[in-house]
Amino acid sequence: MTVDESDPCAAAATLRKVYYDLIAGQGAMMVTFKAGSSGVERSVTFHRAQPDRLLSVIRGFEQKCALSEGQRPRRHAIATGGGI
Repeated sequence: MTVDESDPCAAAATLRKVYYDLIAGQGAMMVTFKAGSSGVERSVTFHRAQPDRLLSVIRGFEQKCALSEGQRPRRHAIATGGGI
C-alpha cells in the first residue's frame, strides 16, 4: 500500500484502513510512504503486535489534515488528583 504524504487527509484515511486490517488479525502490513514532488519513498512494516506505533503515525496525519482544513488540532487534557 502506498501513502502520499503530501495529502495528509488521504494518508490518514489510507493508514486507518491498514490499522483496521492489523487489529482484525492481519499479520503484518507494509506501507510505502511517498514524499511530495521529490518522489522519495520509504517503506515501513507494521506488525499486529505494535498497532500503537501505526496509530501514532495516523494521529500525526490527522493533525496535519485538520490544520490544512483550517481546524484546530485536537488536544487532550490530562488531569490528576482529586476534585474540589
